[in-house]
Amino acid sequence: MAAMGQRPEGPPPPCPSWVFSNNSDTHVAKDRCWFGKDYVPFRSYVTDLTGGVVEVIGMGTVDLATMSSPTQTGPDSHSILRLKNVLHTPAMLCNIIGRPVMEDYTVICGPTASDNAGWITKNNDGSSVAYFKPMSQGPNLYQVQLGEPPLGHQFGISPLFRNTLYMIHAFWSQRERRRFEMLKASGLIQASGVEPLTRSEKEWFRRRFMSEDSIMVAYGLDKNRWEHREEGRAIMRILKSHAENEPIVSS
Repeated sequence: MAAMGQRPEGPPPPCPSWVFSNNSDTHVAKDRCWFGKDYVPFRSYVTDLTGGVVEVIGMGTVDLATMSSPTQTGPDSHSILRLKNVLHTPAMLCNIIGRPVMEDYTVICGPTASDNAGWITKNNDGSSVAYFKPMSQGPNLYQVQLGEPPLGHQFGISPLFRNTLYMIHAFWSQRERRRFEMLKASGLIQASGVEPLTRSEKEWFRRRFMSEDSIMVAYGLDKNRWEHREEGRAIMRILKSHAENEPIVSS
């Protein structure tokens, strides 16, 4: 156990709450460890119903390990819910499954007064890949019942409290979508090296109040692991490339 006042060495455990929000036009995830190998550092933002802004720092695919049925046990009870183009938003209250999930799946929502809150099935064969937790276990939100945390991690504590009303929404503007596609088409999302930063690079980041340590924290990387430090430097160079070659996007 860490001594009082001492900061933990590694990143915090991932948020376990994945909420389906039919009004959201995008998916968002709080923690870097949810993402797969196609993760791309990218600075953007999402908004909520009140116009509040939450920073986006990346994007990628998330494969959620889920429980497919509340009545099944054994290997057949485990499944994978694949979410594409998930935005990395560390400051979001919880993880959000938005309306784009229905491109590949059917979402069936039961009445909030019932413990049979609903489930998610594949569009191609109708098989169940996930179900929602009973509403009696928390607030009246459609929360996916997860199976396992990301490899090498343990679940953190849910930020959602029972008998509390929440407005869970995330909107990603068409302008920001076009901006990402332009960056992707220009090849500016690829890493340009993981070697130590040069003096001029350090000065560039210093003027923008960024450092290797702050990037490590923001992206949930462990400063004590050399491969994480290399990833941190790669992320910094990608962000620098974006800033110096920012495309002009029409409103």
